[in-house]
Amino acid sequence: MASVAARTNSRTRAVVFDSSQTGPRSIGGASEIGTYTYGRPSRRAAGLPGVVLPSLRRRPPRVAVVIDTSRSVSDAELGSALLEVTAIARAVGGRRDLVTVLACDAAAGVAYPPCRAEGIPLTGGGGTDLRAGFVKALLLSPRPDVIVALTDGQTPWPEEKPPCRTVVGLFPRGSTWDEDDPDYVPETPPSWARVVAIG
Repeated sequence: MASVAARTNSRTRAVVFDSSQTGPRSIGGASEIGTYTYGRPSRRAAGLPGVVLPSLRRRPPRVAVVIDTSRSVSDAELGSALLEVTAIARAVGGRRDLVTVLACDAAAGVAYPPCRAEGIPLTGGGGTDLRAGFVKALLLSPRPDVIVALTDGQTPWPEEKPPCRTVVGLFPRGSTWDEDDPDYVPETPPSWARVVAIG
């Protein structure tokens, strides 16, 4: 199947985008992880002559972005997801090495570090099961500090809370659902995830 990203390039500019949704505020609790180091003395060491105190050094979090590429997600929504990836890369200080993108429908695809958001192949188009994306994200080395799932919500969710912060970005949808079953109603995102609206 051809890359969905190639079809979304012409529509990306028309998507309304609020970078505060899955950007710095959503990953704010994990926006910087602190570790102590003796490489730089603490500024409080002046108060204790003869004692070397460590300083707190902060690093931006590692973020795994799982993008729902099932057939229920439109090209415009995929374009919006790519804009969110760009905002997330900015939120971690522009360090694209800390952001990994996984395209997922019923199976997780290859993990890509974004050079440019437009260059990420978003293949898929089948059913939806983001649990495979969560599993693949947690198998990354090094393990992410935050998992961001960008989806329309028509997916089963993991039974257990992942060992890292989780943000679910939901594409706006009406109250009508169509998954080949007129009585279908998607599961709501789990309570352990922070849910934000995209777009």
